[in-house]
Amino acid sequence: MTDAPIIILGFGRSGTTWISDIVSKVLGKLVLFEPLHPSVNEESRHYSYASCVDGQGMAPYLRRVLAKEHRRPWLMRNHVPVPLKDIDPSFVDLLWDQCEIAGFKEIRANFVIPWLAQTLSRRIVFIVRDPFAVVASIRRRLNFWEFGWPGTYELLVDRNLANQAYDSIPAIPALREQAKRIDSDVERIALMWAITHAVALDDMERLGLPVFHYEDFYLSPFETTRRMFAHLGHGSPHIHPAHIFTPSMTTHKTLHGFYEFDRRIEVRNLDFFWREVLNEADQAAIRRIVAPLNLQHLYGHLA
Repeated sequence: MTDAPIIILGFGRSGTTWISDIVSKVLGKLVLFEPLHPSVNEESRHYSYASCVDGQGMAPYLRRVLAKEHRRPWLMRNHVPVPLKDIDPSFVDLLWDQCEIAGFKEIRANFVIPWLAQTLSRRIVFIVRDPFAVVASIRRRLNFWEFGWPGTYELLVDRNLANQAYDSIPAIPALREQAKRIDSDVERIALMWAITHAVALDDMERLGLPVFHYEDFYLSPFETTRRMFAHLGHGSPHIHPAHIFTPSMTTHKTLHGFYEFDRRIEVRNLDFFWREVLNEADQAAIRRIVAPLNLQHLYGHLA
């Protein structure tokens, strides 16, 4: 690929797949699916949720991925019409041979944003989604094995919460105290969300890079999509509705649109995402855990 890669980041169930789908459709190129997923190879397992990156190892690995030298079917997961186990390998090979690569999306690289910006590309799109909606989405998907316990939780927390490199981030000391009182899966997911955003949002601000919000793609889809492409250096592209609302990854049978909510709902309070999943105790626990991040101006119900 000739252009600097586009890198789409965010916590799991925050819309990274949806946004990578939009980018792929508008540009006519593929955004590869999660090269740091532990199932890809030994290198991906080593760098999953990494904080301190060995530049001599991770950079060549990601460059090989972007150059199509690591042709694992998993990386095409977002661009095939059926589950990978049911797909003909020759079809996956056809995609590798005939399609250009725009970049990759990843939910396990949120702690290396400065390194990515310096080493690979500043064309980073970081997506934030309401923590209530994220926790509810994970709980809804009972087969969401990527967030299986205790491995994922322990990996993210062990590699990042105690990392002294983050001592200067105001929320981290409070989150370390919160971690001592965690005893439910809802609290574990909320703590993972809080650690991720305490670090990533601090990094994005210091780098002077914009942050995008999942809710904005719902409430102002065309305006937000054009703003994202302007950030990526593509001006104001013509956007067909299917580019935004109909995903390529039909295996998940998800659509994104206006049919799920009443337009009178207050901006950033799209509680239909969680109101049937999280009880009052769950919401109170999430509110307590994410409180050190002071995001009430974005999500009023966190107050």
